[in-house]
Amino acid sequence: MMISTTEQDLANKSQDSEVILSINGVSKKFCRDLKRSLLYGVHDIGTELLGLRQKDDKLRKKEFWALKDVSIQLRRGEAIGLVGKNGSGKSTLLRIISGLIKPDVGSVEVKGRLAPLIALGAGFNPILTGRENIYANMSILGLSKKEIDQRFDQVLEFAEIGDAIDSPVQTYSSGMAARLGFASAIHTEPDILLIDEVLAVGDLL
Repeated sequence: MMISTTEQDLANKSQDSEVILSINGVSKKFCRDLKRSLLYGVHDIGTELLGLRQKDDKLRKKEFWALKDVSIQLRRGEAIGLVGKNGSGKSTLLRIISGLIKPDVGSVEVKGRLAPLIALGAGFNPILTGRENIYANMSILGLSKKEIDQRFDQVLEFAEIGDAIDSPVQTYSSGMAARLGFASAIHTEPDILLIDEVLAVGDLL
């Protein structure tokens, strides 16, 4: 296979870039039985609090692997797309990267600011206004009030929700909530932006 000069230059540049996300042999298991899942969860939390939990690559009864030995490196400036059937573990991997759940085996290393858009309205308080949620979410992602003040108008313009900015988020359509979440996330200028199917809503565009 021949590689053009431009493609080779891009490949070399990518190799020289800093690794900002490293996923090392990550595996995650779940239990199909609700009762057993709760029991396993209580047991795992207890052993972790006591410092006794170890990485376990063995399945207990009714468990299955949602992810198995996944390793990925992402360099600054790169984009990665996860493609697979429903239930293949795409969302599970994104939740592990964002820190919402822990892997049973392996590790994830993140360098820099990470902004996750994993679920529609995730991180939003439905009884707060859009304005209040912008300040709450962007502060959680590491911005000061002064920085949010400076970027607020840009967020509002991008989200295109107009006067609804001062209405409770629970009154928003799915598209309005998605746009507000996306606008808030990208205006934090994250090093890594995680996007699941949150943008696949009817009135986003």
